[in-house]
Amino acid sequence: MKGFMKNILITGAASGLGKAIAKEICSSENNLLLVDKNEKALEKVAKSLNQKYYVCDVASASDVEKLKKYVEKNFSNINVLINCAGVWNKGDLSKLEDKHFAKLNKLEVIKNVIDTNTFGVIATTTVLSPILIKNGSGYIINISSQSAVETEEFCPVYNASKHGEYNYRKAVQRDLAKHNVKITDVCPGLMNTNLFKNAGDPLPNEVMETQGLNPKDVASAIKYLLELPHEITIPSLEIRHIKNY
Repeated sequence: MKGFMKNILITGAASGLGKAIAKEICSSENNLLLVDKNEKALEKVAKSLNQKYYVCDVASASDVEKLKKYVEKNFSNINVLINCAGVWNKGDLSKLEDKHFAKLNKLEVIKNVIDTNTFGVIATTTVLSPILIKNGSGYIINISSQSAVETEEFCPVYNASKHGEYNYRKAVQRDLAKHNVKITDVCPGLMNTNLFKNAGDPLPNEVMETQGLNPKDVASAIKYLLELPHEITIPSLEIRHIKNY
């Protein structure tokens, strides 16, 4: 996809890996539309990079429909969709009597994890892939997780959300390929971001700093994918810190 302006939409762009991706691929060759539900943080990132932004909660069907209309009006030739919005929760079923884990597993929290991590990816792909197909080419990159390829008993809901997204990608990849649209799941392990802190379950700083991937390094991998010849596709890419096998 080298040699021409790429219009790239990034969800979850206000912080963490989404923000790192935006910084990594922001260039004269790329025109970004940054999307997040946190308007204040999103606006700050967009202004720092001199890029457009749109406030949208991908867990909301109506928000995603409005995003589609905005894209059709302003980015009709969108080339790339990067699904990076994601949330976390934790808690073995046997530990739910503990107040901490009970709070992390309120039904509205569980629903938000599924709605953001699974429905959000399906929703944006459903409404935006027709634009890519119509334009005859495109690329969808989903920021998935090692939890999509493993089963970890301490985060069953998060596992379910990522397994659902991962298998959705596998189910649609051949159909999209027939229309010259490729799709990749990037599956990082532990990353040094605020994902766990935002969920109310932060990991010790020592663990994050010694075993967590640097978001900038993962963003560099995304940039690499975008720079590959379009006929080359990588269905799934796993990334881990060497100390976090």
